Amino acid sequence: MKVLFQYQGLMSEQYMQFFRSNLGNDIELIFSDQTNPDEIAQREDISEIEVFVGYTVSSALMKAATSLRHIQIPWTGFDRMDTSLIDTSKITVSNSHANSTAIAEHAVALMLAASKLLILRDGKMRQGDWSTRSENVDSFWVTGKTLGIVGYGAIGEKVANMLSGFGMRTIGVRRHPEDNPNAEYIVGTDRLDQVLSESDYLLVAVPLTDETRGMLGPNQLDLLKPECVIVNIARGPVIDEEALYTRLRDKKIGAAGIDVWYNYPSRGESTTMQNFPFEELDNIVMTPHSAFKIRDRVEEFAKDILKNIELCASGQSPINQVYLDLGY
Repeated sequence: MKVLFQYQGLMSEQYMQFFRSNLGNDIELIFSDQTNPDEIAQREDISEIEVFVGYTVSSALMKAATSLRHIQIPWTGFDRMDTSLIDTSKITVSNSHANSTAIAEHAVALMLAASKLLILRDGKMRQGDWSTRSENVDSFWVTGKTLGIVGYGAIGEKVANMLSGFGMRTIGVRRHPEDNPNAEYIVGTDRLDQVLSESDYLLVAVPLTDETRGMLGPNQLDLLKPECVIVNIARGPVIDEEALYTRLRDKKIGAAGIDVWYNYPSRGESTTMQNFPFEELDNIVMTPHSAFKIRDRVEEFAKDILKNIELCASGQSPINQVYLDLGY
């Protein structure tokens, strides 16, 4: 069986060696230096590829890869994948949950940093300014508060577990609700307003789909308590950008920790700004979509990919298959 890896940032020598040392000689691993699926489609052996580990496809690639039977997305989100090109009667598609622990840890860090005003207080102290100790600049309690999770999946559940030591009450929303011992209740999206109005902390962890784009708009954000802290590790456009900015600016929302954005640097560049000046606000903690950037992550992040390659090689059904029509 031939497995082709589309080039992506994790593809270090350590990453490649992990697969080589854990898979048998009957599996041929091909690590491409190409990101463009049209260029990958021109490979002489493309018709022999059975498993594609990648995050974007094209019509040329799907037409040329006549033996393809599984696409393995190397991380959780697949909003960059043109799913309309994939014949699901012949090809299965899975994502990876292996980075969920790293993202959950980052979400908790953002929540605590935002609620305890760490960035504001640190910045003042670096100038010798102790005013946030004596002035009426108070942080927010975490212990005993209500955590609302919009998108109660692998990441959301891990965040709930990590925060259980604070005695937080956890409630959640997911497309198909089901009972969970870590949550007081989980409801469907038709009861989103209820979760928003009860939350002291709100974790946004849904995939970006046509249904979730802008799901937290002005009307929804106005349901939040004025001291609510929002953490977004999903995708920026799930929350209306202007509505988020204005409510943080006007202190209608307590604080925010944001790792996912609306504008990203072009390839080869390292700077860009958003459409609104979030950087001027003192009640937001910002990171550059970097929750996954953690030491010693290669093997942990590769586990789900390895498992599915093994399952495909043995003729079994891959894990973590996604519903392309639903976007998750």
